[in-house]
Amino acid sequence: MFAQPRTLPCFQCNEIVNDSMDVCPFCGVTIDRTAASAAAAAQDRVNQAYSEASYLRTASIAMFVFLGLSFVPLIPLVYSGFVVTFIAVIVMVVRWQVRFGELQTLDPDYQQANYRKNLALVLWLLAIPAGFVLSPTIKEIVNNFLFES
Repeated sequence: MFAQPRTLPCFQCNEIVNDSMDVCPFCGVTIDRTAASAAAAAQDRVNQAYSEASYLRTASIAMFVFLGLSFVPLIPLVYSGFVVTFIAVIVMVVRWQVRFGELQTLDPDYQQANYRKNLALVLWLLAIPAGFVLSPTIKEIVNNFLFES
């Protein structure tokens, strides 16, 4: 219906302004509409990268929560949650890299998003031995201990 104004950093003072302004309210520099539109589009991509990296970090943490809960014998299907989130995390990491990996910006939010993506990748790599080697081994030891008594 009505277009929402998009935000961008001012070209002079780096304060956040919206693309419908003609003059920066912080430093008074004139804002070129064409340049503001391009900068707002870039800022939209940075915001999207940050948002998706937050989901990615949450999914990678949930993966380990599922793995931890899978050791509780009364909750048998939780390991399936681990496997699903394990697959989802790597798909999300690859998707993030394809969509936002080439983004050129000095925005600190993008730097933090890239860090979160890398953290999720490291957690995913750690989940390989933890979830597919150690977990079955530990479960086997616990089952042998509980049921051989």
